[in-house]
Amino acid sequence: MERLQPSCHRARRGDLSGRTDVCRLPRVVSTSLGALTMAGIGFELRRILRRKSYFSLIQAYTYAGIVSSGPWLLSIFGILLLGFLAVAQHSTAIAVIQFQVSVTYLIAVSLILTGPVQLLFTRYIADMLFARQATSVVMILLSMLAIALVPGAIFASVVLKFWFADTPYLYRVLMGLAFVELCAVWVLTIMGTSLKDYKGLVSLYFLAYATVVVLGLPLGVRFGLDGYLAAFVLGQFLLLLGLGVLVVRQFPGYLQWRMAKDASLFWSLSIVGLTFNAGVWIDKFLFWFNPATGAAIIGPLHASPIYDVPIFLSYLLIIPGLAVFLFRLETDFVESYDDYNRAIMDGGSYGELRAAKIGMIMATRTGLWDIAKIQGVTVLLAFAFTPQLLHLLGYSASYGRIFQFDVVGVSLQLLLMSLLNVYFYLDLRGRSVLLSVVFFLGNLFFTWLTLQAGTFFYGLGFLLALFLVDVLGIYLLSRDLERIDYLTFTKVR
Repeated sequence: MERLQPSCHRARRGDLSGRTDVCRLPRVVSTSLGALTMAGIGFELRRILRRKSYFSLIQAYTYAGIVSSGPWLLSIFGILLLGFLAVAQHSTAIAVIQFQVSVTYLIAVSLILTGPVQLLFTRYIADMLFARQATSVVMILLSMLAIALVPGAIFASVVLKFWFADTPYLYRVLMGLAFVELCAVWVLTIMGTSLKDYKGLVSLYFLAYATVVVLGLPLGVRFGLDGYLAAFVLGQFLLLLGLGVLVVRQFPGYLQWRMAKDASLFWSLSIVGLTFNAGVWIDKFLFWFNPATGAAIIGPLHASPIYDVPIFLSYLLIIPGLAVFLFRLETDFVESYDDYNRAIMDGGSYGELRAAKIGMIMATRTGLWDIAKIQGVTVLLAFAFTPQLLHLLGYSASYGRIFQFDVVGVSLQLLLMSLLNVYFYLDLRGRSVLLSVVFFLGNLFFTWLTLQAGTFFYGLGFLLALFLVDVLGIYLLSRDLERIDYLTFTKVR
């Protein structure tokens, strides 16, 4: 049978000179963002599954759940635990609320600000690794940190000076330090996920937020809000230091700088990073600053208890879906994806290429269907036990309807994340941009619309925006997977 050959220059195996024509490889074969950010977990999951037992299957799902939700779950849990313990010790409730709201804003704004840098440079580093120039990675990472931190520090200084003038000076200093630290943490975290040491990554987050809780209690009791923020700053410093060591240890020759000859900066990924993160938070900002739903907490910062409580509880319920998503993506889909790449790079037959293509399509369908099933069960249980759950956590039953809307919404957000990750693997950046922009604009419009419509519709805007973008994403992905061979061999970057 006739052997297929890519319509481009093939990478020269074993070439350490850095002359690999990365950007001239077929679209799928060129190093993808997904392949970098999730490379390590796939090896570990496949190692666990080699034992071929029910216990190993359960262990693999558990590991995937911890890895996929560990950092952010530990972050949220640590902040809330500190708040509960502080209230139990009869600390000033307003100081605890101000601390939690301040940290929420720090996380939201730092994620939005660094989103463009994260994806842009992560892809560039992926191309550097594909070109076998690992010795330059740390220098590029340092440049990436500088690009994130310098604007972050300037932004924090300006905002704190002009919008927080009526807050205590020490509070402003601690907020500025925490913001700059978080900007660096997000950059190093996304780089850290490309490494195989997932246990180390989760352990670092556990250490950092355990430090926040342990130090926050005595400091908060004595110094109030400043004490809580000081503990948070110290915890983030430990996390930042640990992440830096984790990344630098992985890549040798950190003083070398060598640009990949054909590696490029794909600016469309900056749009994805910005619009997706902004889309995740825009509904919260609208609720915070709407006079009917928000209230001032400290300085210019507002909060919306009627919306914040349900959306937080809802995000905790996507952990099972996250585990299924990561497990399916990093086992079935990646195996078919690798087979497809090998068929191209090794000049495989058309039958081999088609079999790998069908494998990718079936793995994607199975993964999305599994996510739908597990989150469907989660949603049904949440609907059935909404009053009991809210009562158990000490919240009013009035949150019930918003909570139910939000549970469906965050489940749909998980589906969007799955679609974007598949597109990152396929390196169809235009699709990722389209879905992210539609998500942001849809969440902005529908949330604003439901705020005008009245209390009954609160939370429905978030749900509608994600439903529409998911329908669009599934339709486009189905078409793109069917013609992936055409996209691979005929499309020019």
